[in-house]
Amino acid sequence: MEILKRFDIWIADMNPPLGSEPGKIRPVVIMQSDVLHRFNFPATIVCPISSQQKGVSKIRISVEPTDINGLKRNSSIIIDQITAIDLSRLRERIGFLEVEYRKPLCESLFEILDLANTD
Repeated sequence: MEILKRFDIWIADMNPPLGSEPGKIRPVVIMQSDVLHRFNFPATIVCPISSQQKGVSKIRISVEPTDINGLKRNSSIIIDQITAIDLSRLRERIGFLEVEYRKPLCESLFEILDLANTD
C-alpha cells in the first residue's frame, strides 16, 4: 500500500457499522499525522464523507466535487464521526482535500474534541 498522507481522500469499506456509525463503502479524509504514517501503523484516523447534505455546522463541512478531491457529488465531511480504521478497509486513493477546507475542518475538530480545555 502507498504511504498515506494527511488530507488524502480514500474510498474505505466502513462495513459493518455499529449503532449510529456511518457504514457503506464511502470516501474518508485521512486526519492522522504523517509522522505516524511513516512508521507503518496498522490503522489511521479518518473523518467519513457523506453525499447526504444535512447542513453546514461545526460537525459538517460541505465540500464541492473537483478533480483534485476526486468526489463525485456535493458532500459533507462528518466531523463528529472521527474514527480510527484498520488500513485493510482502505480501497483506493481518489484525491486530496483542498487547502480551503483544511482550516475549517481542523478548527471544528479542535472544538468538538475540546482540545483547548486542559481542566
